[in-house]
Amino acid sequence: MKELLIYIVLGHSIVFSQLFNKKNISISALSDLSISSQDSSFRSHGLELVLMGNIQPNAMVMAYVTNYFAGEGASIEEVYIDFKKLSRFTSNIKLGYFRPNFGIINKQHEHTYNFMSAPKSITNLFGIHGWSTLGISTISNLPLAWENYFSINILQNSIGEVSNYSGHYHEPAIVESDSTTGFSFAFRFNQEFAINKSSKFALGLNMLNGRDKESIGFDLQMKNQSKKYRSFMIQLEYYSSKIYSDHLGISYHPDEELASAYIIAGRQFNKKYHLGIIADHWSYRLKDQESSSFGVYGAFAPFDDSVVFRFKLLNESGLNNNSYVVLSAVWAIGPHKPQRY
Repeated sequence: MKELLIYIVLGHSIVFSQLFNKKNISISALSDLSISSQDSSFRSHGLELVLMGNIQPNAMVMAYVTNYFAGEGASIEEVYIDFKKLSRFTSNIKLGYFRPNFGIINKQHEHTYNFMSAPKSITNLFGIHGWSTLGISTISNLPLAWENYFSINILQNSIGEVSNYSGHYHEPAIVESDSTTGFSFAFRFNQEFAINKSSKFALGLNMLNGRDKESIGFDLQMKNQSKKYRSFMIQLEYYSSKIYSDHLGISYHPDEELASAYIIAGRQFNKKYHLGIIADHWSYRLKDQESSSFGVYGAFAPFDDSVVFRFKLLNESGLNNNSYVVLSAVWAIGPHKPQRY
């Protein structure tokens, strides 16, 4: 299946490259290197290729393909086609293999995180590499005072069904997929509020059902951007999930619940410097297992947004040495940048 997806991506890329001119297609390559005080070894996610192109003004194709250096071969993170402004009521339809519109962090890619890696509460829910699946997603806007959207996702897989291990993590390698049949259905409503000219507040409501899993949650994000490269952001997500079936390769009691929550506060001082704090908590109710962490993180882009150095100092319960530090460098060639503002 993986080889078939790679063939489809590369084959379509060749065809599309003949249709697009330089203004309509872009190809970027990204890589990274990290080291942690926990094991003093270097790690890398490998080489990631990002392909973006316009078939027509309102249709775009996207592909994220990663070739891991650790001998795992190539992996498809996302490959989909995105139709925009199709009608007055439907502003977006996405088809293919993609990260569902569910929460905040899962829709993003790790090389863009100033906090380096997703909080454990998110990786325990979605998987170490995030949650990607075949499916269809629609976005519609409601006639309310401020910007908003309502998203419906019909998906082949559900949260925590497939996870491919790679990168600077400290759990055992997991490659699992449960055998539950049927589709999962994810819903999201996002409403923005303008506080003033430079500040916005957004509230997201999320619900998932299907394939023996349920999840409900909300997310909040407040951002003040006084200048292009000067901003302050607070972001949090909370989920209460019932994981009846296998989750990340582990079988659970039918009434097991996973509570997941984190909060991040970050300050972008200028084009070069970012500094923030992160707090994280997760717990399994019936298994009586939980963990909390708190730390600081930062990013430094000395040249431009194509190269960024990051650090994270974290204190996490449940580890032999509760405190550890991780350092990383991420770089890119092409228009897709690792540093975002």
